[in-house]
Amino acid sequence: MPTFDFIIVGGGTAGIVLASRLSSALPTTSILLIEAGADGDPRLEPSQGYRAGLDTNLEWDHATVPQKGLGGKTIKQIQGKVLGGSSAINVQGWTRGPAADFDQWAELVGDRRWSWDGLLPYFKKTETFYPAKSNTADLEKYHGFDGPIKVAQPSNSGKPRTYPLKDMVFQAYEAAGVNWLPDCGTGDILGYCESTQNTYNGKRHYAANCYKLGPNVTTWTKTLAEKLIFKGKKVTGLEVTQKGQSSLVENLKVLARKEVLVCSGVQGSAKLLLLSGIGPGEELQKHSIPQVLELPVGENYSDHPFFHTFWKVRDRGLSLGDMPMVTPECDWTAGLPGDVTAWHRHDEVMSKFGKESLDPKTYELMTAPGKVNTESFVLYGHIDLTQSGEPNPGGSVLQMCNMLVSPTSRGTLKLRSTNSQDPPILDPNLLSNELDTQLLYACGRLTISMMQGPVGQKYGAREYGIHESIRDDLSDTAMQKRLFYASRSLNHGSGTCAMGSVVDSECRVKGLEGVRVVDASIFPNPLGAHYQAAVYAVAEMMTNLIIEGEKSRNASTQIPHPPRLVE
Repeated sequence: MPTFDFIIVGGGTAGIVLASRLSSALPTTSILLIEAGADGDPRLEPSQGYRAGLDTNLEWDHATVPQKGLGGKTIKQIQGKVLGGSSAINVQGWTRGPAADFDQWAELVGDRRWSWDGLLPYFKKTETFYPAKSNTADLEKYHGFDGPIKVAQPSNSGKPRTYPLKDMVFQAYEAAGVNWLPDCGTGDILGYCESTQNTYNGKRHYAANCYKLGPNVTTWTKTLAEKLIFKGKKVTGLEVTQKGQSSLVENLKVLARKEVLVCSGVQGSAKLLLLSGIGPGEELQKHSIPQVLELPVGENYSDHPFFHTFWKVRDRGLSLGDMPMVTPECDWTAGLPGDVTAWHRHDEVMSKFGKESLDPKTYELMTAPGKVNTESFVLYGHIDLTQSGEPNPGGSVLQMCNMLVSPTSRGTLKLRSTNSQDPPILDPNLLSNELDTQLLYACGRLTISMMQGPVGQKYGAREYGIHESIRDDLSDTAMQKRLFYASRSLNHGSGTCAMGSVVDSECRVKGLEGVRVVDASIFPNPLGAHYQAAVYAVAEMMTNLIIEGEKSRNASTQIPHPPRLVE
């Protein structure tokens, strides 16, 4: 039976980091990296392939149950199905979130290593940062300059990216009273800034093409984890199915001498634990799965819902699709066509709706200094991320995107069957709390008002994709129509194996030995960020912790050299 020191289940963002760092620091250990998808694809590296995974074999084809808060929509829940995972197919947004989120995480689990200060060294370790000339932050304090992932602000990302509508958008934020931030990586993010993206010189920088695997790593692609193997309360290995070149499926068992590290994402990690008998008894009984341990696996599921509004400006030649792809000033092939991100608080909404719907402790956490409620960002072109089907009207267009980053709504992930190839039943329960809906409306009202204000009107900005009757209407009814028309989640799922309830503060599954979960499923609460930077940091921290533990154990078990005889 194949046996390795470590088995890593999931060759995504966290799994690649773990395999790379462990292989380098512990060169005598054997590591098996398992990935359900393939090994690479030419669609992934070009920066303009920011939608490479959408509706392709590079993603898990999963969707939610109908979401009442989005008008009954069933929405996609995308995760990467390729080496590199979601870092290989996402839109390359690179944000960390507010320091307050991490400090609350640390307080919740009673471990300061999860605070902003505790994680900052690992955020820095991941990146080689290319700042904009306008970035006046203390760069050495907040950023890394020799990490695997190249991270850049668009104006210093290797190719020219001076977008023609940048001045309009930046001026609109300023006119709306939104604070300017030179850098969004400092933990103090209330305001707008030049975005940060993991793209440089037209190339996506992601886990699989930046973190190198050592010769002691064996990689099995097209291999699906079935369930964990136990010896009492210790996880000793894994059952898998593997597709060969002849498309034949082979069932295998593989053993781990030290640990199984589950890195299959918010959907895959929870599903594997449930299939293995770790989870709520009632859920396991439905599928006649013998229970190994009672833990709230699959609960606390959250995601970031968003909607966008479409805008057309008067002049031509100002956006993607309405001008040459490459000019001396702007190379549209160089990355996501956007360069501004902003975070907002809506204290009046929190006061009006939060006090009614939240318990006092949660309200206190949600209104703490440094917390943010929503994020907005801009795309210069007709890029329908919500797949609303709105036709491109021609001319120069842009989208104002509005996202809720501090949802209070929580949902569930449940098994569809005992067949590991069946997708789980996903219900993030988006916008089930009126507070969440009103916060998202507030963000939308802000960005619509920016476009309808003096700056937007100087460019002749006019909203399209809406009924004429609501063009100047910002009532709840009108905002709901916009939301229901062009909305989805941004695939920032978290919480299904939450730290504190499912795993401990070292990511070990509570009550078991030999197994940890390392990915966004362990986040105890949503973060005000796009999640990849945090997942890299979590994986870097856990790798460091595992390495220290292994070296400590090895040192304690070494046989001391006998004293040298003195003649």
